[in-house]
Amino acid sequence: MHVVARYYGFFSTLTRKLSEPVEAEEGLTVSGLLEMLSRSYGYRFRMLCFVRPLYSDREYANVCLNTRDINSFRKFPQGLETVLHDGDTVSFGVMSGAA
Repeated sequence: MHVVARYYGFFSTLTRKLSEPVEAEEGLTVSGLLEMLSRSYGYRFRMLCFVRPLYSDREYANVCLNTRDINSFRKFPQGLETVLHDGDTVSFGVMSGAA
């Protein structure tokens, strides 16, 4: 299976890439991809994936799947355990909305 990892902001600085193809086995989840990339880029990569907004008591994953926020329970009820499919794009470091 072929997915694309795209990097924005600090992620592109850390990886020194804007994107990269990732070959993986069927059944890989967003969380599994995050772990694979963390092994390649280290602890800082994993730490950048999660933030805790001041207004929330839970962590927010700084990840989008095919341009949609993985934190949207309505779109992705499994959250980080959402299974990836061939051709998916997972973006790291995408922030949007009002500050």
